[in-house]
Amino acid sequence: MAQDQSNPIVAKSATTSASLSSRGIVLLGVFGKDSAPGALLRVPGGRIEKVGVGSRVGSHRVVAIDDSRVALSQGGRAEWLTLPGSR
Repeated sequence: MAQDQSNPIVAKSATTSASLSSRGIVLLGVFGKDSAPGALLRVPGGRIEKVGVGSRVGSHRVVAIDDSRVALSQGGRAEWLTLPGSR
């Protein structure tokens, strides 16, 4: 079975161009229900990890996930990662 092409209007609205840092952890996307959110992170070295609240990513712990961001905690400090291209 051949895969259908996406409607160009849908594809354009679902695609965002943004440069990705080659250092650090980068948020690639969020998914799931409010009761069990998940995220895809690119970690240093280029590996992609699927995470949820409570997951460990190197020396960080995922403490929150919302529509477009992930909070990572390390040593009592938290930082939010946002989707590239969003503000």
